[in-house]
Amino acid sequence: MPTKSIKNHSLFGMLRLVGLLMCLFMLSPAHASAQKNIGTPITYKCENEKLSKALSEVERLSGYYRLQYLSEDVSPYRVSGSFDKASVETVVTQLLKATPLRYSVNGRYIEIYNPKGKAAKTFSVSGSVTDEEGEPLVGAIIAVSGTDYGAIADMDGKFSLKINTVKPVLSVSYVGMLTCDIPVSESDAGKPLSVVLRPAVEMMSEVVVTGYQEIKKEKMTGSVATVSSAKLEERYTQNLLANLEGHVAGLSTYGGKPVIRGAGTLYGSTAPLLVVDGMPIEGSIEDLNPYDIESVNVLKDAAAAAIYGARAANGIIVITTKNAKRAGKIDIDFATNITWYEKRNVDYADNYYMTPAQQIAVESDYWEYAYMSGEKPSSVSNMERELSNGYSISPLEYAYYQLAKGEINRNQLEATKALLSNNNFAKDLADNMLHRQVVQQYNLSLRQSSDKARNNIVVNYKHDNVGKYNHHNDWFNVYYKGSFDLAKWLTATVSINGVYSNVQEYGGDYSTENIYDPFGNLPYVSYKNADGSTRPFYYGGYGNEYTQYWSLQDGIADMIVNPRQEALDNVQTTRRQEMRYHADLLFKILPGLTADAQFIYEVTAKRMRNYANENSWSARNMKNGYAIYKNGKVQYLTPENGGILKTENVDGNYWTLRGQLNYTRKFFDKHEISAIAGTEFRQTKIWGEKQLLLGYDDQLQTSANHTVDFNALKNLGYSAPYWKIGTYSSRISSYQFQRDQGIVPEVRHRYASGYFNATYTYDDRYNLFGSYRKDYADVYGLNAKFRGKPLWSVGAGWNIHKEDFMHDFTYIDFLKLRYSYGVTGNIYQGATSYMTATTGLTNHDTNVPYGEIGSPANPNLRWEQNRTHNVGIDFSLFDYRLRGNVDYYRKEGRDIFGNKLLDTTTGFSAMNANVASILNQGIEFSVGYDWFRPSYKNDFSWTTNVTLSYNTNKVTYVENPQTSAYGLINTPYKTGYPVNTLWMLQFAGIDDTPGSEGQQLYYNGYGEKVHEVYFYGDAAALAFGGQSDPKVIVGLDNQMKWRDFSIGFLLAYYGGHKMFCLPFRDRFEGDFYGPVASYYLDSWTPDNPSDVPAIGQWAHSSSTDSAPDVSSRALHDADFIKFRNIVFGYDVPVSLLRHLGVNRCSLRFQINDPKAIWTKDKTDFDPETGGLRTPSSYVFGLNINL
Repeated sequence: MPTKSIKNHSLFGMLRLVGLLMCLFMLSPAHASAQKNIGTPITYKCENEKLSKALSEVERLSGYYRLQYLSEDVSPYRVSGSFDKASVETVVTQLLKATPLRYSVNGRYIEIYNPKGKAAKTFSVSGSVTDEEGEPLVGAIIAVSGTDYGAIADMDGKFSLKINTVKPVLSVSYVGMLTCDIPVSESDAGKPLSVVLRPAVEMMSEVVVTGYQEIKKEKMTGSVATVSSAKLEERYTQNLLANLEGHVAGLSTYGGKPVIRGAGTLYGSTAPLLVVDGMPIEGSIEDLNPYDIESVNVLKDAAAAAIYGARAANGIIVITTKNAKRAGKIDIDFATNITWYEKRNVDYADNYYMTPAQQIAVESDYWEYAYMSGEKPSSVSNMERELSNGYSISPLEYAYYQLAKGEINRNQLEATKALLSNNNFAKDLADNMLHRQVVQQYNLSLRQSSDKARNNIVVNYKHDNVGKYNHHNDWFNVYYKGSFDLAKWLTATVSINGVYSNVQEYGGDYSTENIYDPFGNLPYVSYKNADGSTRPFYYGGYGNEYTQYWSLQDGIADMIVNPRQEALDNVQTTRRQEMRYHADLLFKILPGLTADAQFIYEVTAKRMRNYANENSWSARNMKNGYAIYKNGKVQYLTPENGGILKTENVDGNYWTLRGQLNYTRKFFDKHEISAIAGTEFRQTKIWGEKQLLLGYDDQLQTSANHTVDFNALKNLGYSAPYWKIGTYSSRISSYQFQRDQGIVPEVRHRYASGYFNATYTYDDRYNLFGSYRKDYADVYGLNAKFRGKPLWSVGAGWNIHKEDFMHDFTYIDFLKLRYSYGVTGNIYQGATSYMTATTGLTNHDTNVPYGEIGSPANPNLRWEQNRTHNVGIDFSLFDYRLRGNVDYYRKEGRDIFGNKLLDTTTGFSAMNANVASILNQGIEFSVGYDWFRPSYKNDFSWTTNVTLSYNTNKVTYVENPQTSAYGLINTPYKTGYPVNTLWMLQFAGIDDTPGSEGQQLYYNGYGEKVHEVYFYGDAAALAFGGQSDPKVIVGLDNQMKWRDFSIGFLLAYYGGHKMFCLPFRDRFEGDFYGPVASYYLDSWTPDNPSDVPAIGQWAHSSSTDSAPDVSSRALHDADFIKFRNIVFGYDVPVSLLRHLGVNRCSLRFQINDPKAIWTKDKTDFDPETGGLRTPSSYVFGLNINL
């Protein structure tokens, strides 16, 4: 049966309409004729026009009515007519006058038919009505348009009814859902209809959860972005934060760090406050179960977030967990996702290094010059000294040494080079130490609801093999939430959440980290023997294979290392447990008045254990490092046998208590007020201990600490030990001994708050909002003036679409203008108004306890604060088909903490104080458009959502900017520049002056070309290179579905920022101890006067050699466009599942992080990593509902 569908508007037309909306074009009376209201007269003229075309034009001009007809009924006729302000019925009557056709009006439908056609037949249709998540819509109304009969969906959302009318149309409706009109015919009899209703994206009925209250969107004056569970479930991510990318304008997840509307602090945390089920929590967003999220509301401006006071400056992420919905039945959901990652790419060329063969060719040029040219006669004697001292020796250099000594001939040298060229250390190490990373995640939820109780149990387990040998990460999350109606006036809600994780990794510390690095050794050495077994090697200057150095050292352990064995001998495990208990009592006192008492208690415990047995490289290093020669023999200051055990236990507890009154009342029909008032108390506390056991035996659980004089070890410092390898003494820093023992100082803070907010609404059109909160914290207290911080906000909203003058604009469903201004705060834990000191320390010389003052008192210490202006427009058009919002904000940070220099006679050179200010401003834009909407489940649907954020920030004042180049690069804050500025040395080319040929040049602070820039001064030598934070972020999300198949993808654009990416070392003068950057293949020589500094024979030394990675040569544009993920889905037909007792089963295949489809910089560097791109991953998912 043919129907007319809503016409699809072109993308150009959509963008044009949005642009006009931003200028409030719809307020102009000139557009009043764009659409007509019901019964508005039609002016139309046609001459010998096809009837079908004339009827289409009448439908368009009516702006309301839908004309239905069979093409074979109207195609034979042409009509003429002239109408001036005629009713739609008059026009249709006159157009049909010369034809045998007749019409009938059923609501907004005008049915045109041939009375001589077939009479209506009686037939039955049946089916089900569900929402987009497959949940049955109990009580949905299924009506036959233009008649008085219909049906109501039962407990399973099913319906059945008989039909006896010509060209019947089913009108399916449900509260909060968009009504769906479905033409049916006899051919549909006996076929189950699957009707899917979409939420009415009607902003006036949408509810925003702020944590303290729930409020309708139409009454909000603040800027809030909402992400539903349906949107979150369109793709799989291992944590919630990654899933918010592209869905919230103004939220940046660049580099894995969540930032809302730019950095609002210099030294404090920029992470948003996390609120779960109404209460702020101390846990991380990564620890939330991504399968158990009902909705996420991101509060961005002061009006939305100011109720959280001193913790609101960075924005708020409010999370609501899922709850049982269907009464009388236990809902069981099971989901699993297996993620396969690409193996790490260890190809030298892809990692911007020379291949083994290339490096051998480059080194050979230098060693030929050093050993065979006669210009460096000291080369042979230098090598012999290095051999006797146990230096690390390159096998290629050793071969040239042998050639110079006459121990081998040229043919043997070339054979050695050919053999070395076939080696590949990175590949050998990767084959033994790296494998494909696989992450498995499983989720099981059970939910049950009755008249007076709702219970939810959710269990989640994740296993990650990390892609490394003898590594793993296990994560377990269990959550219970129950809500009980204890009386008509009392509802209790309790929840318990436990998170447990166990991470096993390589033991670190004491110079072992790089032995597992595929690029930590020369590329042309081998990590495998001829039989394929692993081949140990000497590492980091600790000996070589050409001298019997170790056998000459009485009792000293050989320092050869085998990474695969070391991964078993030196293991670190970290076990973490977090428990969260939440109780909520809601008292219904009077109509419109309730009281809410909530308490949340969190307990954390972290247990770190690093055990290096006596065979480990770390234990041998410790033993050798503290061997001394005394009284004619070797003595050991640390145990000769046994390993090293380091433990660290850190505990924490955190609680928040809140009492709140809630009042909502509507009076005199047009006036409504919603208000809350309450108090809140909070405490945080952490403490712990650390222990270092030497000579530890894991089987006997004993140590030899009682034989160790730790003070003697600390006092020994770095004086020469009995043994010595090369220039490195292997002495362990006394700081590490102190760091690995003792207590983790207790840190406890207490806070108290009182707050109030109210929203007044007049005639559902005008909203006024105000909030006030005063926070107290023990961090600020010496000066009574600053003990409590008043934080407040005001806002106003105008629901324009409800004005009388908007009635003619029937295509505008919702239009709201809002403005807010407010003051929010930020608590910086790195400073306090009191003098601080650390106790429990012991003097190394006297063995007497002592204390150490950490910072002076600052009685004028104040809270950091942000003052934010926000103006925004929310809109929805064309039956909510096009919807979105636009916001402009200006956020000014005052009293920001920075580094304040002090007179050194005070005993301190500097302290943290309120000495800086910051300005953020920007525009945010979100728009969604339904290209096709489904009536049936099998219909094609296509929705596009776009988010755009533009942010600029700068430091408007800082009292003491860094005066050295080194300091400004690492602490880049300077008045007038972005917070995260990239400061760079200015590369001035390559010197061609005789005697300095090939040496790099930089501009100093006076604009002169110099070989060296004084890095610990001369900040004027640095130039502004841009900022590392993206200015522009765009997310483009597309979701398409047809029958049981779906496809979706998310595109992300980040732009307006820069990056440094260049391998660190910029000079080589014979010190080839690792892979060499491939750009040196074009290094300067007399025959190749390039702009790449010379290496080898032509190299020069300078103090600037250690910082090429912050020079203008290393600066690149970082703009890029990437697919974040592409998702293919399939819903198994219900008919195949019924006999299995399964309600729903869906399969998913997802591709994450394919290669960037565009980068502004045309080098091979990935803009997000500064090197190789993030490996792609592939997800296989299964979801089952019982």
